[in-house]
Amino acid sequence: MRTWGWIALGALALASACGGSDKKDSDVAGIDLVGTDATGTDTAQPDAVATDTAQPDAAATDTAQPDTAPVEHSSSHAYKGHENDTDMTYFINVYGNAWATRLDDCQTCHRGGEVTSNGKTVFKNACDTCHLVIHPDATLTGNVPAAYVDTLNPYGKAYLDAGRTKDALKAIAADDSDGDTFSNADEIADLKYPGDPASKPGQTVAPARTFTWDQLLALPAHSEFILANSTKQQYDFYATYEGVKLLELMKAAGVDPDDPEITGLTVIAPDGFMTDVDMSAVKNPFPAGTFYGGLDTATLGTDCGFVTYPDVLPADVSGGATIPGTPWVLLAWNRDGAAMDTSVLDPVTGKIDGEGPYRLVVPQLTPGKPDRGLKYSPTQCNDGYDFDEAADHNAGSMVRGVVAVRVNPLPAGVEDLDFQNGGWAFIDGKEVLVYGHGVTVP
Repeated sequence: MRTWGWIALGALALASACGGSDKKDSDVAGIDLVGTDATGTDTAQPDAVATDTAQPDAAATDTAQPDTAPVEHSSSHAYKGHENDTDMTYFINVYGNAWATRLDDCQTCHRGGEVTSNGKTVFKNACDTCHLVIHPDATLTGNVPAAYVDTLNPYGKAYLDAGRTKDALKAIAADDSDGDTFSNADEIADLKYPGDPASKPGQTVAPARTFTWDQLLALPAHSEFILANSTKQQYDFYATYEGVKLLELMKAAGVDPDDPEITGLTVIAPDGFMTDVDMSAVKNPFPAGTFYGGLDTATLGTDCGFVTYPDVLPADVSGGATIPGTPWVLLAWNRDGAAMDTSVLDPVTGKIDGEGPYRLVVPQLTPGKPDRGLKYSPTQCNDGYDFDEAADHNAGSMVRGVVAVRVNPLPAGVEDLDFQNGGWAFIDGKEVLVYGHGVTVP
């Protein structure tokens, strides 16, 4: 079993970095999806368009706390999908020990939490929580943000109130922003979240099961041919994915899918990207889609072509017809009959290249035709395939480089996965961790 790092998080305060992002590639009912554009040719972990336009104040000249490394770090390791990571760069230059650790990321300043959806309690990670500001969901009630300031946790609010600079971070160092009896500086020194009262030194780890490549391949396999429809990227794509149903993976981890206390799953990649999946989407099949052929560049030309297809289509797939088979939410290990390229972190963009060893596959809940990306519409093609805001852009949920699946809520007082410190070891080992509520340890 792989040894890995943990991060304290009892109040479910997962987040998006101290800035805003508007990406949300799917508004599928019953599935909470963080927007991730994925295409057949663009292998980077999805881009994001920032919507929080307020710029941080100028950096102070004194760059380090007396008890931290006096190293000037040029860049944070926070998820590279936002307008900028200036706030987190301030943070790791004040707290040098936090650079490239669990705290060098979005959740240091932002919160997640539980909301009510159609009478049911569901979990929203902090990425999804921020996205609700620009993509409101009228079906949600409770702890729903109306503005970006509402997504901040107590530490993020204290930082904002103090001026949003490096000096502001130093000014609140001795405070106990989250009221857990530990100062912000003491919590940060122990790599615990200063904005989460349930995150503090001395916590135990959540129950967890590690699945190896051989163990996953020994589980019941499922194959499906689906459309991955992206929001902003240039290309949509059709592909056959093979893997294990997320439902079967949960059962293998000892989780009872019908446990009424489960508020959903969070699927995590090592670059900090994560998406939430409602249990109703895990436990039930999706409707079959329709195959739309002839939308590639070879047929329509480079100006109008926008769909990529496998070199060889499944024998039973034909244009305009319903795609055979029953699609499910999968943890996939094969695409079009071959193992997926191993995910690596691009040191320039800070995003993931590759898909594998494992990718989350979520079919369209509302099947429809492909449409051109938002960035590539409108066109002069006049063929009815320009961007459709109402389409089910399911590619945004298809997390690449999956390293962990968290079953929400975490047991009280336990630590959460430190995906940045431990996640890449899972990529290298071709392993996936399932942890959290209801997981049984053999």
